[in-house]
Amino acid sequence: MSEAPERPDRPLLPPALWALVATLALSRAVLLAGPGAGEVALVTAVVAVPAVAVLLALLRTRARPVAASLLVVAVSASCAGLACAGELRAQEALADALASSPVSSWELVVEGDLREGASGWRGRATAVRDGVRASGVWLLADEPLGMGIALRCVGRFEPNGQDDWGASSRAQGLAGTVRAVRVLESRPPEGLRGAVVRLRDAVLESIDASSSDARALLAGTICGWTGAMSARGLDEVFAACGVSHLVAVSGGHLVLVAGMLSRLLGRSRLPAGLRAALLLAVTGGFVAFCAAPPSAVRAWAMSAVAELSRLAGRRSHPLTSACAVAIAMALLDPGVTGQLGYLLSVLCVCGICALGSYARHAVRALLPRRAAPRPRSRLGSALGRAQADAEEALSLTLVSQAVTAPVTCATFSQLSLVAPLANVVLGPLFSVLLALGLPSAALVWAPPLQAVALAGCDAVGGALMALLRLLAALPLACVPVSVEEGPALAVLAVLLSLLLAWWPRVSRVAATGALAALLCLGLAWAARWGLFAPARVVVLDVGQGDAILVTDGAAAALVDTGPGDAVVGALARANALRLDAVILTHLHADHAGGLEDVLGAVSVGRVVVPEDTDAAALPGGCAVEEIGYGDRLRVGRFSLEVVSPVEPAGGEGNEGSLELLLAFDDGERSLTGLLAADAEVEETSAAVGRGDVGDVDFLKVGHHGSAASLDAETAAALDPEVSVACAGEGNSYGHPDPACVEVLEGAGSVFLCTIDTGDVTVEPGVEGPVVSCQKGGEP
Repeated sequence: MSEAPERPDRPLLPPALWALVATLALSRAVLLAGPGAGEVALVTAVVAVPAVAVLLALLRTRARPVAASLLVVAVSASCAGLACAGELRAQEALADALASSPVSSWELVVEGDLREGASGWRGRATAVRDGVRASGVWLLADEPLGMGIALRCVGRFEPNGQDDWGASSRAQGLAGTVRAVRVLESRPPEGLRGAVVRLRDAVLESIDASSSDARALLAGTICGWTGAMSARGLDEVFAACGVSHLVAVSGGHLVLVAGMLSRLLGRSRLPAGLRAALLLAVTGGFVAFCAAPPSAVRAWAMSAVAELSRLAGRRSHPLTSACAVAIAMALLDPGVTGQLGYLLSVLCVCGICALGSYARHAVRALLPRRAAPRPRSRLGSALGRAQADAEEALSLTLVSQAVTAPVTCATFSQLSLVAPLANVVLGPLFSVLLALGLPSAALVWAPPLQAVALAGCDAVGGALMALLRLLAALPLACVPVSVEEGPALAVLAVLLSLLLAWWPRVSRVAATGALAALLCLGLAWAARWGLFAPARVVVLDVGQGDAILVTDGAAAALVDTGPGDAVVGALARANALRLDAVILTHLHADHAGGLEDVLGAVSVGRVVVPEDTDAAALPGGCAVEEIGYGDRLRVGRFSLEVVSPVEPAGGEGNEGSLELLLAFDDGERSLTGLLAADAEVEETSAAVGRGDVGDVDFLKVGHHGSAASLDAETAAALDPEVSVACAGEGNSYGHPDPACVEVLEGAGSVFLCTIDTGDVTVEPGVEGPVVSCQKGGEP
């Protein structure tokens, strides 16, 4: 074995990087908080003017180098503050205008592809009035609307609220949501944009993305349209393998497009300036063709800076160029800082520029290498290049995953452990798919020739999806995690600072030992929560909805899934690695809306539903079992018995939701409880009257603690020591109702609500239930 490869020099971090950090941090903090525009402008001016003045004075002293760097940061942060003030003012003006005028008096221009959700088709749109473009809004429609379409509609406008969704929308540059009730008129895009959109529509129609996984993948890869992938459930598979970025149109796509075009232009006798202009024009057209995602816009702008630097005879500094482009985008449109594609793109590029060489050093030190080069055959040379490409892909994947982990884990509540392997294996196939897909798009007007190209795409796409599903099925390919973005980013910053300060040479022995230690810790954690989880019932905080986790040793079940993807983060907080069953008490969205997210995040054995439920309404890919009155399920030493309804209700209506009597007894500890779902006093009192349920230790209050959920007589009969209601902060229903709280407290029960306590854990005890809360410990 040869000696470890040389350690690269410590990277030079330019002032532009710190200016970018300041710009992003300030923009995101201001837009998420949403103060008044005037207040932001005033504070910016009060802080910036003296700071800049002091730094300008320091430029004439020996502290000039430091002062110059700080001046760049201060100017960038000041401009960001003023840009955010302008953005907030624009959003406030649009919200006031839409609230005081009919929605039909505005024209809404669809800016990208709409995605189907539980409440309809949602996407970004720009509000236009009298030819003047205002701020952006969410557009919610009952049917999909094409990119670039301008429409007038009868609808309702709802400004951003004070909840997390409102803050997220504001941070993305959106003033609220317009619900299109009836479209009055619509017109397709015109001019150059119209031509690009018509070409894209023709390509998508010829691809027939809904016909197979391979075609859906092709549509996402060459057109940036992922609707078919979402409809076929491919998003979850890609997320589990950590390769979603390969589909998202960004720098990798532009590199391949530019490389193919450069080879063609290189054979011409065109002047260098004209070749560069053509290259930028074609790649810019490709970005527009793919709906201009922020990651692709950033990559195109960086390529433009690089081309201009080359033509000017100056050597470009990639990290400085990346930071300058990212800052310019943030100042021109502060809302871009709240868009996930932009953030991940910027983090990846800056991380690779700064740490890519060190990651390659670490990977090469770990992998075995020959002591000295030997003459190679063509096969040997090809294998050598393949090894070098694999090392490069692994290095870049590790850097990208490390620097984006705080954002991706906070957003998706999961971490792909198979991502490094998946990127090495699948990266080349994606390049081949893109190389075949681009000609197939260009041949849209020649169907016979396009059919040949699409056949190649089908073969490559099919192989790619087979490998992808194989990797996603590996044990612990993806694990749930729960982190807050801000603290996680702070931890990442500290770790990167320590690495840059230390900058150690990588030793194979030390690195192997560190990896082995991490592996042992990971296996110990997986065994703890996958095989020896405590006997407990966890009422998860998922907003305005129900989700209750029951675990005992290796057994785990989830009763209801809440309204959306919040359940994934909640399962991560509870360290739930897999579920034997997901039990849906009924099919209302606040109890079953998160099922697809759960199926994509953790392994699920089966889905259990009430008798006569229409299984076609459920996502595919999982076994479905029906249960009814008197049926009993086992979760380790827990039993869950259906005590209501008596007659099959098909999972419809509050009165038809399953009420489950929970019981645990191991000889020393015991726990009884009633999980009342959305049942109200009529159903629960009837179960009490039949003798199906009586005195319990724990009550999951029915229907989120509404006034109709219990009366004093039923509460006295149940006599729970602790009662927990599931409700979302600021909900429009007023849950939990004070009347319900009064009834339960009058019966001697401790009343808790997830709004105040977060997750509530109830464990069997020797002398009654043992209760702890996510916020505030024991009640």
